[in-house]
Amino acid sequence: MDVQRLRIGSYNVKDFIAPSQGNGVRTGKTTQELRALADTIRSSECDVIALQEVGSKALLEKFAKERLGGTYPHVALVPSNDKSGLSLALISKYPITKVVSHKNDRIPTVDGRGTTHFTRDFLRVDVDVNGEAVTVYNTHGKARLGDPTTEDQRIAEARAGREILLKDMKSFPSRLVVVTGDMNDETNNRSVQTLAKGSGQGTQLLDSLADKPRQQQLTWIVPGMDPAVVRGHQFDHVLYPAEQKDRFLGSHVHSDAKNADVASDHYLVSADFMISKPPSAL
Repeated sequence: MDVQRLRIGSYNVKDFIAPSQGNGVRTGKTTQELRALADTIRSSECDVIALQEVGSKALLEKFAKERLGGTYPHVALVPSNDKSGLSLALISKYPITKVVSHKNDRIPTVDGRGTTHFTRDFLRVDVDVNGEAVTVYNTHGKARLGDPTTEDQRIAEARAGREILLKDMKSFPSRLVVVTGDMNDETNNRSVQTLAKGSGQGTQLLDSLADKPRQQQLTWIVPGMDPAVVRGHQFDHVLYPAEQKDRFLGSHVHSDAKNADVASDHYLVSADFMISKPPSAL
């Protein structure tokens, strides 16, 4: 069977909003930042990119058409629970066949005494890659504040996301599935481990950046810190099932993209997978 590379990315584009959505704290992208954002996305050569902190579908579609030259004609966005009006989205070179939002799901609290909901969403998007279905989940974890209430919420969302993933995968056990997003935690931290490993039962998710040296794993720039001391954290992830390890080709944090530090305070991270190649025309 002929195969081709499929590159899937995750990118927190930071306050990608229109000026009319600004609130004094979030002001939207400048022309320079939009140009840098487009440069980063184009140079990444991703086929599919999950995005966090997007203000509206119309704004994203306009950006994709005008700044990305129509190379990502397929766009998905569902307004999230985020109080700032920032949502999860996805742009794709391939057709989107299904979008499933879980923003209205009631999920169990950590203590099991009540329910809560995702701070933003746990968004599922199915993409048709030359007749082969690929599923991408996109999430944006609640920011780390260090207090018990916040941590409990983060764990509740991770547990719920894992349950959704495992339930869905029963219907397509051999499909390429990836879980992406700004999880506001390192791979070995509790919330990511809860999502990826659970109690050790069922599908185990692998970190696409696991084999990289530490400096090549960092995706979030710590504001005001000396890069020689600490550059940031690995908050942005592309995770994939251990069962799909033979399809994994490699990964990259695009910190080397032109003006990457101008585009966002996060770097785009991508992972490559093998996918079926369409038969040649006779």
